Amino acid sequence: MDYITKALSRKEIRVFSRIFRRLFDVNDDVSEFPVLYALEKVSDVFKDTTVSILEDNELPFNVPARCYPNESGGFTIEIKNSVYTGAYEKKIGAYLGFICHEMCHIFLYKMGYTPLLERRFGNNELPAYESVEWQAKALCGEVMMPYEATKNMSGEQIMKRYHVSKGFVEHRRKY
Repeated sequence: MDYITKALSRKEIRVFSRIFRRLFDVNDDVSEFPVLYALEKVSDVFKDTTVSILEDNELPFNVPARCYPNESGGFTIEIKNSVYTGAYEKKIGAYLGFICHEMCHIFLYKMGYTPLLERRFGNNELPAYESVEWQAKALCGEVMMPYEATKNMSGEQIMKRYHVSKGFVEHRRKY
């Protein structure tokens, strides 16, 4: 399922990624983005945001993490225990990406890229630049693998330097 929002270009996403990184005290494009440090600070950066680590069976099978507005006017990020543990203990790139992606949803919402009531399921896809999910994925990719720092790197170099998964690198290069 996806929601439509106002259009956002790749160029704008790259600007937003620098702002996002600075919010969490990462002031350059060559340092690895400290996802778990940012997760610890997320409630300081985005007021009334909470994080819950849930047992795996408390979220749907295909949902590693999710984010939604809460009653305090902030957001709640829920993460499967196996995802958090894999990110924390093994630095699994995909798991770090899932967590960062949810924080990117909050940032985009705060920047005015709010979901509209129209939503799409299955093959009835939205143009990428108007998709809430695509925007969060693209921002997450730029936050974790800054374009200027990685444009001349191989996929293997990016994976090693920034602790991201092969799929994450491929998705970033595709779009």
